[in-house]
Amino acid sequence: MKHSKMRLSTETMNLGFVRKVEALSGSSVRRCFQCGKCSAGCPMRSFMEHPPNRIVRFLQLGQYERVLAGRSIWYCASCETCTTRCPNKVDLAAIMDALRKCSWDAKGPSKESLVQLANRLFIENIRTYGRQYEMRLAAVFNVKSGQFLKDLMLGPKLITKGKLRMFHRKNRNIAEIENIFARIEALRKKGEAP
Repeated sequence: MKHSKMRLSTETMNLGFVRKVEALSGSSVRRCFQCGKCSAGCPMRSFMEHPPNRIVRFLQLGQYERVLAGRSIWYCASCETCTTRCPNKVDLAAIMDALRKCSWDAKGPSKESLVQLANRLFIENIRTYGRQYEMRLAAVFNVKSGQFLKDLMLGPKLITKGKLRMFHRKNRNIAEIENIFARIEALRKKGEAP
């Protein structure tokens, strides 16, 4: 798909999706004039099939399927180097976050669906325990991803060195953490949060 020809027409351009990304990110992709500073400074660029400036260009052309079909948005570290370097103040880190949110909402198969699974389990752990419970995170991830024996030999070594706890306690401020999640959900219902 990287080197395939792009055909532009009113049927292939989905500007509604672009407007959704702009609304979620609070940044306009139309401001980008393709100087390439974002890609030049990106520490994850060598892992991406489409560098940050190309992702913005695809969005400008309404070619969001090419962006969501790739893995570039999942390799973004949200370090905000691209946003800092942009001479036109395009918040590319927020755009990448919005694209990940849109990909997550699509609920379709993704090249990086294990990243989505890890993200969901990480958030569930925080909501349940108020902090991260690594033993449960690794165990549930391995079961749900079908990699049952992936960390079988690593776990006991980490436990004996005190790096991994067998049992875990909830954070004593769990009610406050639940309030944070409730506020985020209320903002999402209003359309004010991604």
